[in-house]
Amino acid sequence: MISIPTGPAQQGIWVNERLAPLGSVHHMPFAVHFEGALDESALAAACADLADRHPVLGMTVREDHGLPVLTAGPPPGLTVHQSSPERLATELAGLSAEPFDLATGPPARFTLLRIDESRATLLVVVHHIAFDGTSTDVFLRDLADCYAHRTGTGPALAPLLPSRPHDQGEPGPDALAAAKAHWAGRPLPEADVLLPGLTDRPDGVGPGAAVAFDLPTELRAELIVTADKLGVTLFELLLTALHTLLLRYGNEHPAVAVDLGTRGTDAAERIGAYVNELPVVTTPRPGMSFGEFAREVRSELRGCYPHRRVPLARAVRGLRPGVALAPVSFTYRRRIAPVVFTGLRSTIDWVLFPGTARGALRVHLVDGPDRLGVLLMHRTEVLAGPQVERIGAHLRRLLAAIAVAPGTTLADLPLLDEAESAPLRGPTPAADAADATLPSLLLGSFTTHPARVAVVTAGRTLSYAELAEGSIRLAHHLVEVGVGRGTVVAVCAERSPEMLAAVLAVTLAGGVYLPVDPTYPTERIAHVLADAGAPVALVQQRTAERVAGHGRTVLLDDLFETAPASPAAQGQPLPTVAPNDLAYLIYTSGSTGRPKGVEVPHGALAHLLLAFRDQLLTTPDSVWLAVTSLSFDISALELLLPLVSGGRVVIADASQVRDGRALSELVERHAVTHVQATPSGWRLMLEAGLTAPALTALSGGEALPLPLARRLRARVGRLWNVYGPTEATIWSTSAEVPPAPDEVSIGRPIAGTTALVLGPDGRPVPHGVTGELALGGAGLARGYRGLPELTASRFVADPGSGSRYYRTGDLARVRSDGALDCFGRLDDQIKLRGHRIELGEIEGRLQEHPAVAAAAVAVHGRADDPAGQVLVGYPVWRSGVTAPDPAELRSFLARTLPDVMVPGVFHVLDALPLTPNGKTDRGTLPIPVHEQPTATEPADEPWDELTSEVAAIWCEVLGLPSIGRYDDVFDLGAHSLTITQVASRIRRRLGVEVPLQVFYEEPTVAAVADAAALELLAEEH
Repeated sequence: MISIPTGPAQQGIWVNERLAPLGSVHHMPFAVHFEGALDESALAAACADLADRHPVLGMTVREDHGLPVLTAGPPPGLTVHQSSPERLATELAGLSAEPFDLATGPPARFTLLRIDESRATLLVVVHHIAFDGTSTDVFLRDLADCYAHRTGTGPALAPLLPSRPHDQGEPGPDALAAAKAHWAGRPLPEADVLLPGLTDRPDGVGPGAAVAFDLPTELRAELIVTADKLGVTLFELLLTALHTLLLRYGNEHPAVAVDLGTRGTDAAERIGAYVNELPVVTTPRPGMSFGEFAREVRSELRGCYPHRRVPLARAVRGLRPGVALAPVSFTYRRRIAPVVFTGLRSTIDWVLFPGTARGALRVHLVDGPDRLGVLLMHRTEVLAGPQVERIGAHLRRLLAAIAVAPGTTLADLPLLDEAESAPLRGPTPAADAADATLPSLLLGSFTTHPARVAVVTAGRTLSYAELAEGSIRLAHHLVEVGVGRGTVVAVCAERSPEMLAAVLAVTLAGGVYLPVDPTYPTERIAHVLADAGAPVALVQQRTAERVAGHGRTVLLDDLFETAPASPAAQGQPLPTVAPNDLAYLIYTSGSTGRPKGVEVPHGALAHLLLAFRDQLLTTPDSVWLAVTSLSFDISALELLLPLVSGGRVVIADASQVRDGRALSELVERHAVTHVQATPSGWRLMLEAGLTAPALTALSGGEALPLPLARRLRARVGRLWNVYGPTEATIWSTSAEVPPAPDEVSIGRPIAGTTALVLGPDGRPVPHGVTGELALGGAGLARGYRGLPELTASRFVADPGSGSRYYRTGDLARVRSDGALDCFGRLDDQIKLRGHRIELGEIEGRLQEHPAVAAAAVAVHGRADDPAGQVLVGYPVWRSGVTAPDPAELRSFLARTLPDVMVPGVFHVLDALPLTPNGKTDRGTLPIPVHEQPTATEPADEPWDELTSEVAAIWCEVLGLPSIGRYDDVFDLGAHSLTITQVASRIRRRLGVEVPLQVFYEEPTVAAVADAAALELLAEEH
C-alpha cells in the first residue's frame, strides 16, 4: 500500500482530532440547491468522476511511527434521500455533523436530498484534513463540468498530473529559520478575549450556532472604493474593522487568527488542505485614524505571507498547540463566478455551519459579485446568540461609518445604538423625595409616632418622644456652642442610644456628623479629626480620651437623664437645612494609605432612605437590627431608615456584633424584620444556626458568593444583594435573590440612580462588555474633602449627556436582561501567563466546596516575572467538617477552572482578615511559605529505568543531548507532531499507551514517565 506523508496543516488537524473529541468542528459542508429535471444517475457518475480526478477525497489517514500518512481508500459515492421543504434544514444540519472515521475513510460525503421531481439539494461534507475554502470552488467547477460530460453536453475533464494531494510538505530549514526570526519578539495571541456577554473561557470546542447576514450591496461597493483610497484590499479593510471592533470591546492587543492560503501554482486546480492559520496581533491607538490603522494591519498581515507555510508552533518555542490558535478567528473568501449545471437552475450555500464551534467566535466572510455574506460562528456555551447578533450589529454600524469617513479616529467611530449608549435608570424617586432632608424626615416621624418604640438596646427602650426630646435638646446645645449649617461635629461613642441621638442632634442642628469609631487606631482618629477640622466632638466618658486635644467635647452619658430644656430654649427654631447641605462626612480607605473624607449631602441621603423605604416596604411595624460600625456608611441605613418610617431599631452592642449566636438571638427575641450585613457577617450568623423565615436580609459591602447566597436564602424570607460605594451614598443597585439561585447579580439601579459601564476612554461600552461601573443621579456625594484633584478625576461628566458620574473603580457589565454583573475591583484583575483572571471568580468557586466556609485568593511574586508568580488560595474551613488536603481542593477547582486559575499553594486561615467595616482585608493576607517549582531535579534523586528511557526518547525526537526530569518540553521546542512521535516510540518500546492529554497537561519527562508507569501497573492487574 502506497503511503504519502501529510503536510503541516493536515498533521495539526490530525493531532487535534486525537487529543479530544472535536465533534464536527473540522467539517466543511456546503450545499447546491437544484431546480429542474436533475439526472440523478448522471450526478452520481459525475461525483465518481470527481473523486477519480481528486484522489484526496478517497484517502484514509493512518499512523506510521507517530506520523499521519495518507493511503488510498474507498472513494465517496452519492447517497440519495427523500426530503421535504419542512425537513430540509434539519436534515442538512444533522448530516453535516455526522462524524468521519479518518482511519477507514473516505473523508467526504455526497448526499442528494430529493424534495420532489423538480427540486433537490446536494449536500457535500468534506473533512478539513482533505479540504479548504478554495477547494469548494474547485469542487463545484469540476462537478459542473463532470455533470455536463455525463449528460452529453460537455467534454470529459483532462486527468490531473500526479502530485501530492495536499499542501506543500514540511518547511525546509531556511523557511523555518526565517519564520522563527519573524515571530521572535512579536506579540502572540493571548488565551483570553473580551467580547460582549462572554461567560466562560474561550478556548476549546463545543456545541455552536451561527448568525448569518449579508452586507447591503451599496455598502460593499462603498467599502471597495474606501479600501482603494486607503491603499489596502477589501480583505485587509475588513480585517482592520474586526481589529477595531476588538479594540472597542476593551482588547488592548487585538489578536485574530487568520486563514492564509498556501497553494502554489501547481495546486491551483486541486482539492486539498492548502491553508495555514496564523495570528495577526496589533496594538492600535484609540486616537489614530482608521486609515492609518488599516495600513498598519496591512503591513502586519503581509509580513506573515512569506512564512505562511510554517505552523506557528514550529516557529515559536513554548507555544502549546490547540484547536484554536486565538479565541477569535477570521476567514475571507472570494466567490467564483456562478456555477452552471447543464439544464438546471442552481443556487449555492457556500458555507453551512456544521454545529460545532471552536474558540469563542469565528468570522467567516464570503465575498461575491452581488453580495458580501457574513457568518458569525460561536460556541453557545460561552457566547449566546443574542450577544452574537449584537456583535453583528456593531460590525455593520462600524463598517457603515468607515465607508463614509475612514479618517475618523478609532475611538470616535460610532458603534453603539441609543439603547446601549443610554444609562441604566432606576425607578422614579418617591414623590416626597424632591426636597427631603434627614431633619425634615425625622421631625415628621417624631410628630407622627410619639408613643411608638424607636430604639432598643441592652435592656433600654426609648420611644420616639423620648428620642426626640434628647436629640432636639442636644441639637439646641450644639447651636449654642456654635454649630450651624456645614459645621463638622465628630461622633465618637460606643454603640448605644446616645450614639444614635448624637447623630440625629448634629443633623437637626444643621451640622455634618463625622463618625469616629472609638476602636480605631489612635493615629487614624487623629488624622480624621485634623483633616475634617471638626471643632466639636460628641463623646462618652469612656471614649473622650480618643479625641482629646482636637477641639471641644460634649458628653453624652446623661443625655436621656437630663431634665428637659427650658421652654425658651425649646422654642428657638433649629436651623433649616437644604438638600445640597452636607449631612455627614465619612472617611474611607485611600489609595495613598491615608483615609479620605467623602462629603454626602442631605438630598443624597434622603433619596437613599426613601428609595429603600419603598423598595423594602418598610412600615412602622418594621424592626431593624443595627450591627454595623458607625464609621461604615451602611450604618446610616439600618439606623435611620426605621426612624424615618416609624419603625424600630435594635442596636447590637460591641460584643454582640462579633457573636453570630448573639445576633441570631437578637433577631428571634425582638422579632427583627430586617437585617443588613456583609457576607462575612452573614456567615457568622449562619454558622450559629440562624433561621428566620420572616426576615428580610440585605447583603452588601463585598461580593455575595453564590454558595453563601443559597445557604442564606434558604434561611430567610427575602434576600437582597445590594451594591454601592460610599461616594454614591451607601447603596446604588439592588437585586432580589430568588430561592435556590443559579447566579447572583448586583441588579439594577435603585430609585433616582443611573449607571453606565465605561471604557478606559470614559465612553459607554457595549452591553455585555466589561468596563468600569459609573454611577450617577440623586445619590452622588459632593466629592472628597480638601482633595479637588481627586474629586475631579473620580467625579466626571458623561461625554454624551454632561451628567455627573462617579467612577467606582469596579468592573461590571450590563447583562442581556438589563441587570448588572460586578466582577470586583479593577486592581483585583490580574494577568497570569496570558490569561485575564478575576480573583473573585476563583474565590467564588473555592467557596462552593462543601468544606469551605470562606475564602480569599491573592497572587504573590513579582509582576515583571510571570514565571515566578503563584496564585495562593486562603480557605477557612467550616466547623465540624473534615478539612480536605490541597490535592483535593485543586481537583475540585479543576472541574470548572482552567489550570492557570487553580491556586498552586493553599494557606489555611482560622478566619479571613477583615477591615473594621467587615470586608476582606486583602492587604493583610499572609505571604505563604512555599517551594517554588524548579526546572532541575535534586542531584541525589535517582533516575529509574523507565524515566531514563522516556528521557532518551525525548532527546531523540527533539535532537537534544540531554533533558531535565522537570523541563517543560514545549520550552525545548516540542510541538504537536513531536508529541505524537514520542507517544509512538513509547508505545513501541515500552508497550504502553500514554494518553496524549498527559503531554499537554504536564509536559515533563517526569509526568510522562509517571503516566507510563500507571498504565503498566493497570495492565498487570
